[in-house]
Amino acid sequence: MSLVEGLLNQRLTSISKPTVDGYGDKTYTVVYTDTPCRWEETIEYDVLPNGDTIIYTVRMFLFPDLDIKKGYRVIRNGKNYTVQKYDKKVDLSGNDDHWEVRLN
Repeated sequence: MSLVEGLLNQRLTSISKPTVDGYGDKTYTVVYTDTPCRWEETIEYDVLPNGDTIIYTVRMFLFPDLDIKKGYRVIRNGKNYTVQKYDKKVDLSGNDDHWEVRLN
């Protein structure tokens, strides 16, 4: 049983990956729909070595079997968010437990 399984009681409309269509234009292809998650609206930031700052407005938790990458688009309640940072967390036995994803 996942450490966060009981907390994933909210839903995402979709998760899409960026692709390029036949005309060379950037578009998104839906890879997951109606996905369970834990959604936390928060303000966090990372300061890069060059002094730039990245601000994250959402922290989200997902099951570990999903494929998540930077640049994926997440839609929830009609709003679009972009995956900026993601980490796969492990349980006490060292097995993949969940994704922790930062969005803005």
